[in-house]
Parts: sequence; C-alpha cells; structure tokens
Amino acid sequence: MGDNDWHSPAPIRGDATWSRLARLVADREFLLHGSQSPGLDVLKPNAPLDFSADTFSKTKGVFATEDPTWAMAYAVRSSACRQFLNACFYPGDAAGEWRERRIFLSYASGDGDLSPLAPGVVYVLRREGFIRMPSYRDPALGLMTECQFVSTGAVQVVGEIPVDPTNLPIEPRFHDYDVVSERSACRPDGFPWHD
Repeated sequence: MGDNDWHSPAPIRGDATWSRLARLVADREFLLHGSQSPGLDVLKPNAPLDFSADTFSKTKGVFATEDPTWAMAYAVRSSACRQFLNACFYPGDAAGEWRERRIFLSYASGDGDLSPLAPGVVYVLRREGFIRMPSYRDPALGLMTECQFVSTGAVQVVGEIPVDPTNLPIEPRFHDYDVVSERSACRPDGFPWHD
C-alpha cells in the first residue's frame, strides 16, 4: 500500500437504512453520531481516546459527522474491538461535494472469537452548536477537510436509528492489533500502518 492509496471514495449509495441517514443530513440541518449505547436522550461531552497529532480530535465534547457511512462505522464498533482506525475527509481546504469524500475503516479483531462488529445505533443531532474541524495540511495528502464536527456542550438527541454491520455500504478492513500498534509506535506519522 502506497502513502496515498489507503483510502477510497466514500459511498454515495447504500441500503434503506443508509439512505435514510443520507436524507437526514442532505439539507445540512442534522449531523450523525454512531454509538453502541442505545436509548439516550442527551449526549454528554466526553474526552475521546485519540492518538492523532491534532488537538481538535482530543476535544472533550460530542463528536458527529455529516457522512452516514462514517457514523454507521462507529455505531457498529463492538466493545470487543481493540482498535479502530478510520478517516473520512474531503481533499482540499473546504468541504466539497459528496462524491469527493474519501473514507478508510479498519477494525482490530477482538480477543479470541469475539467480533469487532455488533449492532448499534446512529443518533440524529441538530447541527446548531457544532463546529467543523479546521482544514489542515497532511504531509502525504496535502490540504484536507475532515467530516468531523464537535460540540463542547451536551446535545439533545432528535432521533435514534438502529444499524447493523450489514448496513455498511463498503467492506471494512480488519487488521492485527499487535502489528499495527508496533508500527504506529515506530512511525507515529505513518497512518494507517497497513501493508
């Protein structure tokens, strides 16, 4: 895998569940948040477990996205998943057209026979009060704008949509936790540390 070919085009079509989420974010009024915790009325700010170099991704807050596939990917990440490598972004210094989005998903398998994937929920949230992660320059990709937003305050849930791993419109990758952990320790800037 070369330095710039680890990501692929983000899906622009999916099944009925994916399409429902896509319609909700199409008018830019709502954002999506994937979770393994159903039944919540309010999402409260949390400090994320994040190893990226930027400070935005370490903000104590509620994170959300405009991309239905990325939200679903977080929703179906089971508690047995030891590591989740992911990205969803637009090339360039601003959010562009949907078809320009790029995505990468890779889950580390759980201990023993435990699957890193399980059914979850995607919460629908009003976009008001969220800010988009500022664009930045990646050493290999150049300018990029992530599909990531954060609110530092609690956020009221507008809707909850159950999702299943089969709803993902792309085939996620799977990786060995120990191998990737060793590679990332040796080369912190080498995301996503796959072959």
